[in-house]
Amino acid sequence: MKHNIIKIFAAVILASVVLSACNKAEYAKINTDPGKIGEGNPSYLFTQGYLEFEPSSYLYWYYISKIVKNFDQVNGGSTSDTYNTMGELGGIGSQWIAVRKYENEIKDIVSRYPEEDQPKYQHMVAILNVLSSYLAVLDTDLYGSMPFTEAAQARYGGTLTPKYDTQAEIFSAILADLDNDINVFKTATDQILPSSQDPVYGGDVKKWIKVANGVKLKVAVRLLHQDKATALKVAQEVGASDDNIMTQADNFFFNRGMSSDNSMGDYAFHFGNGVEGMGTANKTIVDFMKKNMDPRVFIIYAKNGFNSEVVQSFFDAQANGEKCEIPDYIMDEVNYTTDADGKKVFESWKAPGEPWVRIQGVPRGINISQKPEYTTGNNYFDSDKWQVKLNGADKTYTPYSSQNERLVRGRCGTFTFPTRPGRTLQLSSNVGYNAGIPWYGMGITSGEMNLYLAELKLAGASLPKTAAQYFEAGVTASAKEYNQYAKLNQIPYIDATHTSDIEGDATIEITDDMIAEMLTHPDYKLNGTDDLEKVYIQQYLHFMYQPTEQFVTARRGGIPKKGSSYIPWNESYDPTIIPRRLYQTQPNETDIMREAKIAAFQEQGFSFTTGDAGAKLNTERVWYDKGAPQWGDGPKL
Repeated sequence: MKHNIIKIFAAVILASVVLSACNKAEYAKINTDPGKIGEGNPSYLFTQGYLEFEPSSYLYWYYISKIVKNFDQVNGGSTSDTYNTMGELGGIGSQWIAVRKYENEIKDIVSRYPEEDQPKYQHMVAILNVLSSYLAVLDTDLYGSMPFTEAAQARYGGTLTPKYDTQAEIFSAILADLDNDINVFKTATDQILPSSQDPVYGGDVKKWIKVANGVKLKVAVRLLHQDKATALKVAQEVGASDDNIMTQADNFFFNRGMSSDNSMGDYAFHFGNGVEGMGTANKTIVDFMKKNMDPRVFIIYAKNGFNSEVVQSFFDAQANGEKCEIPDYIMDEVNYTTDADGKKVFESWKAPGEPWVRIQGVPRGINISQKPEYTTGNNYFDSDKWQVKLNGADKTYTPYSSQNERLVRGRCGTFTFPTRPGRTLQLSSNVGYNAGIPWYGMGITSGEMNLYLAELKLAGASLPKTAAQYFEAGVTASAKEYNQYAKLNQIPYIDATHTSDIEGDATIEITDDMIAEMLTHPDYKLNGTDDLEKVYIQQYLHFMYQPTEQFVTARRGGIPKKGSSYIPWNESYDPTIIPRRLYQTQPNETDIMREAKIAAFQEQGFSFTTGDAGAKLNTERVWYDKGAPQWGDGPKL
C-alpha cells in the first residue's frame, strides 16, 4: 500500500511537471513580448498576398495610362507639339514584389513545419506565384531588366542588392515557374486552401491552370521577335488541350470582396478618387467600330450628353433666339420636322439609332483646337456653343464620348442623366454607386487567350484549330466579356434598371444577335487579307481598359498602321520620336542599387533620362522589342 501511494504521488508530480512545461510553452506563445515579431499564419498571409494583386491602381490610371494611350494613339483630341514627352510616373514597375513577398514568407514559414505538413500549402504558393508572374510581365514591359530571381529574399539569407535579370532571364524563369505551378495544381493533394480565401475561383485549381496558361501566352507573344522558337513551343503546349484555355466561365474578374458592415473600406471599391483624363474617344477608332457594328463601342465609351430630350432643348432654345449649336456630326444622326413657326421638332434617330448614335469620337491632331474646321459646324472644342438657356435655367452638354470612368473606379457617386435645363433625373439610389457595389477588374479572359492563339497560329505554331477559329472565338468572347464587365460594375445604361425613361434612351447590353451581326463584317473575319493586322487590331480594342497591354500590342504589331483601311496611324505624329519604354533618371549616390542599375542600363544600351527624351526612348528598346516594327509600320513577323 505504501509503495502504491508513493507511485501515485510520483505520477502526480510528473504530470504536474509536464503540464507546467506545456503551459509554459503555450503561455510563451500567447504572452509574447510585443517588441518581438511572431510567426505568421500561412492562410492569412495568402489572403493578404492575394489582396496585393493590383495591376490597375489609382496612380497607374492617373499617370501611366495617359502616357501610353497618348503614344499609341488611343485617345482623340487636340495635343500639343510636345506629344512625345512624359511627366511623373507611378503605378507600375514594382507591382509584382507586393505579391511575391507574401509568397516567399509562406514558403519560409512552411519550411519549418513538420515534414508531413509542408506539402499541404503548395496550392497557396502556386496561386500567389501565378499572380506575381502576371504582374512581373507588366513591370518588365516598360522598364526592361529588373531584379527578379534574387529579389525579396534578404530576410531569408539573400541579398539586399539583388542582381538585375535580363528580360530573357525573367521570361525564362517565369515560364519555368508557371510550368511548376501547373504541375502542382494537377498533382498536389490534401491541400489547405479554404474556398473563401480565393475570391475569384473559390479554390478551383482547374481554373488556375487556365490562368497560368494565359500568363504563359502573354510571355509567348512577347518573345516572337527575339525567341520565336520558344514562343511557338509555348503556344503548342497551351493549345494542345482545351482544358488549358479559358471559357466564359473561367474569366478572371477580380474584386477584393466586402463585408456586410463595409469594413473592407476602399479595398472593395478599388479607389474613390476621380481619374483625370480617362481618355476622349478617338473618332478613327469609334468610326471603325460603328462601321462594323461592334457593340463593345458603347461599353468602352460612355454615351454623350445629347439624348432626344437634350436635342429638343437646343431646338427650343434656338427658336427663342439663343446662340447654341448642335454639332453637325450629331445633327447628321437626327430625323426632325419643322413646325408652322419654323421650330425644329425631334422625331427620331437615324439608323442604327440608340445607343450607336450617342457614341461620338473626336479627331486627333496637333493643336487642332485652334483650327476653325474643328470649332465651327463640326464643333469639337468650343464648349460655349454647347450651353442651352431655357426657361430661366441653363446647362452645358458634352457632344462626344470618353472612356467610362466607372469601369476603373469605385464610388463614382450618383449618376445624373442628361436632361433639359431645369430638370434633374438621377439613377435610382438603390442601385447607386456610393455604397454596396464592389469594383470588379478584368484580367486574363477567354477573349485574350484566343486572340493570342490566333496570332501565334499565324506566326507558325502547330495548333489544332485554324487562326480564323481562334480569332472568331476571341472576338466573340471579348464582346461577352465587356458585357460582363459592365454588368458587374453596374454602369449606367447597362440594362433597363440603369436606364432612364427618356424617349429613345436604349440600354447598352450586348446581345448574341449584336455579336452575330458584328461577325458578318469582313473587317472582323480572317479571310487571307491583312489577317495579322486584324488580330492585332482586335487585341488593341480588347485591351482598352488594360493600357499597358494595349501599348505592348501596338508596339509589337506596329499598329495603328499607316494607310490602314481599318484603324490608320495618324501621320501628324512622327513615330521616330515617340518613346517605346518609360524613362528612368540617374540613381542617387546613396542608392545601394546604384552600381547594379548603372550596369544593367549599360548592358541594355540605355541612357538615364527625363521624360522629354522621346527620340532616345524610341531607339533604346527593351530586349523583346528589338526587331519589332516602328510605330505605324504594321505587323512584321
